[in-house]
Amino acid sequence: MDNNETKQISDILKYIYDGMLGRALRSTRSLVDANPHLIYDEELESIENDYRLMLDYMKRGFNDPQRGAIYQNLIVRLYRFTADLNMAYRKQNVQFFAEASGKASRKSFNNDNIKAELEGFVTDVAMLSLDPEPERTRKSNDIYRRHNDFTQSLFCHIVTSRQWGEHDAAFFEELLLSPAVDTIDAQLIISALTLATMNNMDANKFSVMMNVYLKTTDEHLRQKALIGWAFALSSEAAKVFPKLRESVSEALNDKNVVNELVDLQKQMVFCLNAEQDTATIRRDIMPELMKNNNLNITRFGITEKEDDPMADIFDPGASERAMEKMEESFQKMMNMQKAGSDIYFGGFSQMKRFPFFYNVANWFCPFYLEHPEISSATSGLKDTPLLANVLSNGPFCDSDKYSFTLALSSVISRLPANMKEMFNSQEALGATMSKEEQESPAYIRRMILQDMYRFFRLFQQRGQLLNPFETKNFVFITNDLLDCKAIRKAAPDLCFFMIKHKNKEALGQILAKHYDDGDTKLMLANGIYELNMKKNPDNAITCLEKLSALEPENKRAESLLARAYYEKGDYTRSAECYGKLYEQAPENKAIALNYCVAMAKAEKYDNAVNLLYKLDIETPDSTPVLRVLAWTLMGLRKYEQAGKYYNRILNSEDVETGDWLNAGYCDWLSGDIAGAAEKFGKFINTKDGNGKTYDISKEMEKDKDFLASHGISSTDMQLMADLYFLSRQADSF
Repeated sequence: MDNNETKQISDILKYIYDGMLGRALRSTRSLVDANPHLIYDEELESIENDYRLMLDYMKRGFNDPQRGAIYQNLIVRLYRFTADLNMAYRKQNVQFFAEASGKASRKSFNNDNIKAELEGFVTDVAMLSLDPEPERTRKSNDIYRRHNDFTQSLFCHIVTSRQWGEHDAAFFEELLLSPAVDTIDAQLIISALTLATMNNMDANKFSVMMNVYLKTTDEHLRQKALIGWAFALSSEAAKVFPKLRESVSEALNDKNVVNELVDLQKQMVFCLNAEQDTATIRRDIMPELMKNNNLNITRFGITEKEDDPMADIFDPGASERAMEKMEESFQKMMNMQKAGSDIYFGGFSQMKRFPFFYNVANWFCPFYLEHPEISSATSGLKDTPLLANVLSNGPFCDSDKYSFTLALSSVISRLPANMKEMFNSQEALGATMSKEEQESPAYIRRMILQDMYRFFRLFQQRGQLLNPFETKNFVFITNDLLDCKAIRKAAPDLCFFMIKHKNKEALGQILAKHYDDGDTKLMLANGIYELNMKKNPDNAITCLEKLSALEPENKRAESLLARAYYEKGDYTRSAECYGKLYEQAPENKAIALNYCVAMAKAEKYDNAVNLLYKLDIETPDSTPVLRVLAWTLMGLRKYEQAGKYYNRILNSEDVETGDWLNAGYCDWLSGDIAGAAEKFGKFINTKDGNGKTYDISKEMEKDKDFLASHGISSTDMQLMADLYFLSRQADSF
């Protein structure tokens, strides 16, 4: 099967999603006839026959009141057939599914042997306590090894399975809710169902996750099931099944379900920010921690630094200050973690190259010390309680706990004795989590998401799977199946969360789905989105003017409207808005300065200058105030006074590139051509944020109206732009 046939499957599915049964059937028949080895077509023939019968009845003029329901049933049947066809193709042509299918084929699976193995494992482990050592250890290793082989294959079997029937769904639901099945096995099955439904939607697998979420008392299993069915909503096929829509709608009647979905959507943002947070830690926190620690870390090992006996003589209190700085940096990192940031991603992402992570199921497996694939590592760490601390108290997701165990086992023998001793203390991990915190739904959910993010970010074959963290899939909360009053009510809160975390894509999708020009909070969020993120002041003005009419006292809306007018170039209206804000809060220096800037741009220099003098007195040596004051004085043609302020700016520590340009204008207007050329030269010799030098002609073009009002012609501008280059050429001879 080539790329054309892959596209044909996609086209068939699109026909199905659009309800175009006839086209979908014709395309499916063409594909199956060309690839008879992929799937037995008995069900396709049955669907075709039923559809022809339906057409024949319609042709004869029969009015069947069940026609709509029958048509929908045929759509569902054809989808299930196409989904099985798609999986058959993937198992032959896509590496991830081919390897998973190969691993699944090592075992023979039916409902009876799955139940017998999972329940038998729990019994076998319980019976171990009756055996003496060393027989107990030997039997334990054998039980866990055999069971791990089975669950690894079962995981792959579920991921690559065909569409389930209602009998299969009922069996697995009962199995997952049974107290006779180990929670680790149940969670692993839910993870397999998550991958399966995301990549090949199956309504019966989906219903298992939904029902387990609603019925289980195991919070870890419950949260995995929540994430599983929420992520499965990214599949368009979810809209094909009426029963699925009904079950989701019913679940949304529970306020707690809605709250958890909203919290889940927020928590996903912290995963997306993991690399950004890692960069912040490396840039702002780790240098301080490394500078002030007392260890020498080299490729030959780790040793403790010797105290410098002269340090406190030459710099009394240096050691205390260093300790304070280190504690402050560490606290910053802990505060990031408490806020929800994934602070360990950067470090542990480098520890996912162990063979342990070649097996896809291990990325989703809850951490347990008896895991056969880390047994050699844990045996080398049996003399330290560190692993027990990691398992019990460490604020790490399961994937990172496995990484930590494997990495530590490879270096433990090379650590200095004092560090080994440190690992015997409860404080070895630094910050730990209490049992209450670890059992909270939000914490459990965060850890599961971090496991999933690592998989979809680092797993070698991740590109062959649908990624729930990609932009087009990430905002599951806007799915049509989640369209209910409670979700719509939560939309403003979600919008402002996305604004806080600067997530433009998510904010845009939520507003596109839930925007209501009768909701002032959504109107404000939309104004911020249009102005700050889309850089579209016209759209922002349209929205914010309506909001200001509804809420005249809304200061934030008025401030945004003032800035939108300013960015559009309507400085008069901008000044009017800032004027209203200034009247309400004359003590606010930022508003006062913005008011002056808008008045200056609107050429109301006389109105601006007195307020600027007042601000200069109240905030002496404020460079922003001096900039506006100097420009305003230029506008009033008081060039000598303006020049004095520009000299203060150019000699300050806060001088900016644009100050040289404006100071050059001032010299030019006052007749000092040489001084202007010199300042323009300094402006040209600096680089912008993109590393490019400024073009003096383009900058003058931006200010041509101001310059023209002061008698500078376009010819003068061109001559001045060339003057610097001519003088530089002369200097080079």
